Amino acid sequence: MSGMGAIEQRVEAAIEATERLNPTLNAYLHLDLEGARAEAAEVEAIELARGGEPDPRRPLAGMPICVKDNVDVAGMPTTAGGAEWVRHPDRDATVVARLRAAGAIVVGKGNTNEFACGIDGRNPHKGDCRNPWDPTRLTGGSSSGPAAAVSGGLAGAAIGTDTSGSIRVPAALCGVVGIRPTRGLVPADGVVPLAWSLDAVGPLAKDVAGAALVLDLMTGRESPAPRPEVRGMRLGLATELLDICEEPVAEAIGLAVEALREEGAEIVEVALPDLARASAIHRIVQCCEVAAAHASWFERQRDLYAPEVRARIEPGYALGAEAYLRAQRHRRLFTGEFAASIDGLDALLAPTLPVLAPPIEAEELTIRGERRRTRTALLSCAMPFSQLDGPAVSVPIGLREGLPVGLQVIGRPHAEETVLRVAATAEGTAGDEVAGLGRPASI
Repeated sequence: MSGMGAIEQRVEAAIEATERLNPTLNAYLHLDLEGARAEAAEVEAIELARGGEPDPRRPLAGMPICVKDNVDVAGMPTTAGGAEWVRHPDRDATVVARLRAAGAIVVGKGNTNEFACGIDGRNPHKGDCRNPWDPTRLTGGSSSGPAAAVSGGLAGAAIGTDTSGSIRVPAALCGVVGIRPTRGLVPADGVVPLAWSLDAVGPLAKDVAGAALVLDLMTGRESPAPRPEVRGMRLGLATELLDICEEPVAEAIGLAVEALREEGAEIVEVALPDLARASAIHRIVQCCEVAAAHASWFERQRDLYAPEVRARIEPGYALGAEAYLRAQRHRRLFTGEFAASIDGLDALLAPTLPVLAPPIEAEELTIRGERRRTRTALLSCAMPFSQLDGPAVSVPIGLREGLPVGLQVIGRPHAEETVLRVAATAEGTAGDEVAGLGRPASI
């Protein structure tokens, strides 16, 4: 890297990591390494013209980013992880344009479950994404490539999407921070939809401060950096979700909760409304909206969809408007019941998921002696809160058996500052083994 400036060196380090690790991790589906180098040189020149003084309008100057492949980047194909479906955008999605204007440099498009319709990071068309902590393990999905890229050092931050947990689940399994923001806070133009009323676009990064900065730039607003301060806060604890976790996860969550208590938070056990009913409502809403979003493509390309994705789309055509509208009504009722259950609390704490990263080939898991489908287990703690309009953050809180564990912090709509303060505090009590403080041992 002789002769390169600091920005070019930062991008070159990500490119070198990508060339070395992407053949194993399959985090990127499309790369533009020469384009990234050219952008880095351009940003470097701008900084030099300022005499090396940082430009406050470009706080991400030189940060290499991964963009999930259902989000448009000008000059790169958008495939959404589909077999043959592709579009060739001539303009960036707004969220990409905003990060580029802040100095970010797109390295490539990140792997995803087919059409973001999955939670495990497996893709029969593009190849499975692999976890940097152990490449024989799932990354989670559908924002699998973005999570793996940030975790493995192939990117400094990433853009993902979350409908049922698709930012939070891979963030937890890969040991990074993932934010599902208040729905609608981040523009979704230039994003291939999965379910319009459930989709949210958000960031993944190594630590809470980085994720918060990227989120601010995505929204076009300015917020103070999250302070790791919870003294005087009342935080709810979803104990019923702790009860379904395997022991290593429950232990790590318990220690994180105690650490927050020691930092001055009051911890209150919360009886939540029926989460199984919430997940059932979610599935109906998503099924109907996915079917509508894919109507024209599905009619022409039905045989190109993987069988498991077809199985999630086809029922949407049979359910009809009455079932969809009834589900949306029950969703509003659940939202009201949830708000009542956390009345007087600042945020809710829960596991992001009940298990450590499962083996890639695992179709079923045994949790506390009970057999559960892997997909069901991965969705069990994140999907119910995807009904809500408010933010949810997954933050890594430690390692168990050499694999990361994520704590989920859920808040009311537009309470990003509060949930990020809690997440930053939890991150600070977790030691230096994950997040922005360490690298996966396997790489």
